[in-house]
Amino acid sequence: MGEQDEQSMGRLELADYLAGLGEQLRRGALSAHGRQWTVPEAIDVRLEFKEKKGRINAKLSWSWSTLGDYDQAAQAEVARWQDDLKQVKKRMSATFKELQRLAGQGAFPDERPLRDLVESSRSFAALAETDWQGAMQEFLDHLANLQHAVANQQQEAMLHELRDLQNRMAACHREFKSRGGTAK
Repeated sequence: MGEQDEQSMGRLELADYLAGLGEQLRRGALSAHGRQWTVPEAIDVRLEFKEKKGRINAKLSWSWSTLGDYDQAAQAEVARWQDDLKQVKKRMSATFKELQRLAGQGAFPDERPLRDLVESSRSFAALAETDWQGAMQEFLDHLANLQHAVANQQQEAMLHELRDLQNRMAACHREFKSRGGTAK
């Protein structure tokens, strides 16, 4: 669920809204967008205040696992998805490290590790959440460029695409973790 709400509010209206959220958190039940969640005692919280060029930007985010609100079948499905995602990610990571090792030695990889990376990347994309699809497509585009560079024996292009893929993976990992993710 990734719903966002952007609007303009008066100072007192925002204060009342935040006070209402605070009361829900105190009661241990949060309601929004027609859903209700149980709020645990421990919550991961991120607070950020920045002032730049005469404007303040404040961000407050929090997260917790909602699996306790799921029935057993739904919990099992989420656990299965997380396990599948972890396994595919491990295969991607191992294959990518092999490609980096070969490139670091000045060699072009043979077909097997590159094919394995393509297959595991496509599997990962199939398991990816809807809001990851843009980042996944960018990753797959760089992967296609890597395949092209290897096929044409273009060393600099291959090294460039490996760096781009590494940067894309790091950015995805940071974004996922900042959203409270647990499957990577």
